[in-house]
Amino acid sequence: MNEESHHDEEISGAIMEVALSLDDPTARQAFLERVFMNNEAEKEEMTLLLKATDEAATFFLEAREQRANLTATILSETQQGRPPGPRRFIDGDAPPEKLGPYRLIARLGEGGGGVVYEAEQEHPIRRRVALKIVRMDVENKSALARFDIERQALAMMDHPNIAKVFDAGTTPSGRPYFAMELVTGEPITNYCNHRQLDCVARLELFVLVCNAIQHAHQKGVIHRDIKPSNVIVTLQDGVHVPKIIDFGIAKSETGESITAHDQFFGTPAYMSPEQVALTGIDVDTRSDIFSLGVLLYELLTGSTPLDRSTCPDLSFSQIRKSLLTWEMLRPSEHLAKLAPEKLRSLADERGTQPAGLTGYVKGDLDWIVMMALEKNRMRRYQTANGLGVDIKRFLTQQPIAAHPPSKTYVLAKFVRRNRLAFGTSVLLVTLLVGGLATTATLYERERSAAVEQLRLKNEAQAARHEESRLRVEADARSNVARIAFLLDQGLIDEADALRQRYPLTSIEPSLEAAAVFRSLGDWNAEHGRWTQALQCYQLLRQANLSGAPQKILNGQDLMAITAALLKKEPNRYPEFRDEMLRTYAPAVGTVNAEHLLKVCLVHQADSRILGALRPDVDTLGDPRSATFPAWTALSLSLYQLRNGDCGHALRTCQFGLTSPERKSSCEASLEAVSALTLARMGSVGPAKEAFARARDLAKRCDGKDFQRGVPVGPCWFDWEIAELLIKEAGLRVQALSR
Repeated sequence: MNEESHHDEEISGAIMEVALSLDDPTARQAFLERVFMNNEAEKEEMTLLLKATDEAATFFLEAREQRANLTATILSETQQGRPPGPRRFIDGDAPPEKLGPYRLIARLGEGGGGVVYEAEQEHPIRRRVALKIVRMDVENKSALARFDIERQALAMMDHPNIAKVFDAGTTPSGRPYFAMELVTGEPITNYCNHRQLDCVARLELFVLVCNAIQHAHQKGVIHRDIKPSNVIVTLQDGVHVPKIIDFGIAKSETGESITAHDQFFGTPAYMSPEQVALTGIDVDTRSDIFSLGVLLYELLTGSTPLDRSTCPDLSFSQIRKSLLTWEMLRPSEHLAKLAPEKLRSLADERGTQPAGLTGYVKGDLDWIVMMALEKNRMRRYQTANGLGVDIKRFLTQQPIAAHPPSKTYVLAKFVRRNRLAFGTSVLLVTLLVGGLATTATLYERERSAAVEQLRLKNEAQAARHEESRLRVEADARSNVARIAFLLDQGLIDEADALRQRYPLTSIEPSLEAAAVFRSLGDWNAEHGRWTQALQCYQLLRQANLSGAPQKILNGQDLMAITAALLKKEPNRYPEFRDEMLRTYAPAVGTVNAEHLLKVCLVHQADSRILGALRPDVDTLGDPRSATFPAWTALSLSLYQLRNGDCGHALRTCQFGLTSPERKSSCEASLEAVSALTLARMGSVGPAKEAFARARDLAKRCDGKDFQRGVPVGPCWFDWEIAELLIKEAGLRVQALSR
């Protein structure tokens, strides 16, 4: 094949790929007209190729359904006459009583992705979980590797409206499983209908769902099966709380799904056109936006746009064709076509009248739903946050991004938000219409209205610009989160390449970005990259200023920043200590008091600092009644040492050293404080012995941690704090020996 022919094939392939990505037949035909405006033969050839591709996809789907039906028939005939046997496990055997630390209790359900059991975790903590065993070919090593990467991505999600992934493992036969938060409640549609929630309450619940999906997208995870049964709602303290479950067929934005390639993902009525098109165009976060649009449609109208209850026998290929070609009705049009009895029943479930329901949905909600359900994903909302923001703007009578921003529309929104003021002004103008004052008032009112229209127009434009900015920042945050994940996997080169494109400074410090800063800071500190670690912790401190401090920085963050500053930039530590005293002292609770004392007293402290920390010593109380006696003893002995109370400090250290629950890092710190106390008392020999024990223990452990002789997960800053105290003790003992 010569170079020119190869080049022509590449061009044809690119044209075909773009045409296949256009789901709208009209848009596809217009594209072909523009490309082949002077070559009717090539346009006809490309049209036939596209038609053949669609027919091949339909044939593939129908053949798959015929295989499934034939298999079901054979199995049914094979099973006739056999006595019923025990319920089989996904591996083909009876389910075991235990999988790792989990004891199976009951089978909750089964789907295309696997089987879900209720299970009880027995250690290290006792709790009920949902355990999902994934359907997967255990011989497929690459799929297992992708599973391990994707479960790490799922575990990174931390949102109150997403069911938490606790753990993962494999069954005896090698099939992977997830241990997830056990969510009890009802699917969102059933929950709303049973409690007769009005449309406002339903929309507020839906905004929470959008926020949760936005969080997953920012972590690089696409759900791909958003439907009512995967959005469970419970009542907690009188508040409706939705939880998104079953990320079992979720997918990384840059990776592949762990499910086999010949399976279809999602529920047909909720799938986006690109999910069913089979054109080779990869799905992205906008596929979830379409599914959210279907869910919103159902919350408002009681059915999905493609209502299978009216045509239950449709095959998947027929559903696919409908999704690609069918023009769906607006929600208000759908309600208007319902039988009066059905519409009255829907209105009763929403606590309103039939006419009121149709009137409420008609207009802005129609625009919002139809923008989310655009077949061309370029015309949909580009983020779940954009959809949620438009719903909130609708609820507060503000202009929405989905509606064409005409002056009449913007003015109507202004009038709705200010009905009382508007009515009063109209009445005043009517009373003064007969004189000169009326003319002046009308003129001023017209000028003010023009200014207000311009302000509202600018406000709507600013809202669109803000959404664009948030989209760019969300993309940067997602990629920086990806950097943290790659570093955790040891993929240093790939992480550095991505970091150069998306530096930390591209993310605005916020509550949502704090987890990324914390993760990157800890990784850099654990690997001795102190400059990078301090940069991450500085951003974490800036994020702390955006809200209540306790929402961002916790006790472990304070210790990590303290250890990093004293390790790399000790001259900045006093400023940080003063900031922590202003922000957190006096601490709330014994654990917070323990952390604050340790952070402020790991270095020499004067009477001003000791006076500010006195209430925290009272909060700390007696170590013998503490949750973590050894750690509490360490914090209290530090205060007693810095305050010159050597006798009490030595006794407190001895108590901590005899605590059976002490960790090796805590024991080394207590020995160092003992050496400092003994040196201050003038006991040279015992001080040297305590210092030697602390130094030898730190050397033997070499950054690892142990409790009762058993390895436990180490915290790098615990050993850094121990090293700081050991170093101070060594200098004090050395000075005393001279």
